[in-house]
Amino acid sequence: MAGIKDTMLVLSSYPDPTPEYIVDQAAAIAKHIGARLSALIPVLERSRVAAGYPRHSLLMDVPALIEDALGTSARHADKLFARFEKAADYRGVRGEEIRQGSSLVASSQDVARHARVHDLTLLPIGELIGLDELYAEGVIFGSGRPCMALPAAGETGPSDSKIDDVVVAWDGGAPAARALADAMPVLERAKRVRVVTFDDEKSIAEIPSQAELDRHLNAHGIKATFDTLSTGGHSIGKALNEYVRSHGANLLVMGAFGHSRVREFILGGATRSILHAPPVPVFLSH
Repeated sequence: MAGIKDTMLVLSSYPDPTPEYIVDQAAAIAKHIGARLSALIPVLERSRVAAGYPRHSLLMDVPALIEDALGTSARHADKLFARFEKAADYRGVRGEEIRQGSSLVASSQDVARHARVHDLTLLPIGELIGLDELYAEGVIFGSGRPCMALPAAGETGPSDSKIDDVVVAWDGGAPAARALADAMPVLERAKRVRVVTFDDEKSIAEIPSQAELDRHLNAHGIKATFDTLSTGGHSIGKALNEYVRSHGANLLVMGAFGHSRVREFILGGATRSILHAPPVPVFLSH
C-alpha cells in the first residue's frame, strides 16, 4: 500500500479567516502520517464577486463593497499563508500554496477538483469559517478521494493533534469498506483501534463477521478491539458521537453514506449528524 503522502488543507479567507490553530493542527497531522501538506485558499476574484451583486443598485455603493471584500480576503489569505509556511516548515511537511479564485461563497466544486489530485483533503468544519456539512458534502462526493473533517468550533484548538486512538464505524457496507481501506495507513500507525458496530441499524447477518474483519486487520499488523452495541434508541450519529467521546478517541473513521438524487447526493443522516458538529477529526470516504 502506497500510503498517504500528499495531503491538502482547505482554508477560508472570507468573510472570516480559518482559525490559525487549524493550520497548526493540520501540519501536525500531516507529520504524524508521514505526508506533505499543501494549502488551498479560495481568494475572492473581482469578476466572480461582481457577478453576485445586483447591477445598477441605488441602495448600495457596489464598487466600494467589492473593493472592501477583495481587500479583506487578500489580507486574510496572506496572513494564513504566512502561518501555513511557518507551521509546515517547522514540521518539515510543506507542499504547495494554492490560491483559487472565488466568489463570495466558496465553491465546493473548485475544491473537489484540487482534491482529486491529493491523497487526503483536510476540511475545517464550523460556523466560524462558514464551511458547513453542505460544503463538505460537495467535496466528499465530488472528489472521489478521502477527506478529513477538522472541528473548528471554538477560539482555541485542541491541546494536541494526535490521531493515534481511532474509532472505526463499521456496518459492513461499501462506504465503510472504502473508508477502512483508505484509512489503513492511519490505522497502521495508531496505538489503539476500536471497531464499533450498532446492531440495530442493519441486520447483523448482512455484516461480515468480527473474525473476518479481525483477520483482515491483522494482515496489516493492526490489533483492534470490537464492540457491538445498541444505539439505545438514539440516532446513529448521536450514538457514534457519544461512543467516541466516552472512549477518549481522537479520530473517527466512517463511510460517507449518501442518498442519490439527480446528478448529486444528499448526505445520509448519520454522516450529516457527525459533520454538523464533529466530536474529533473525522476520516470520511465514499
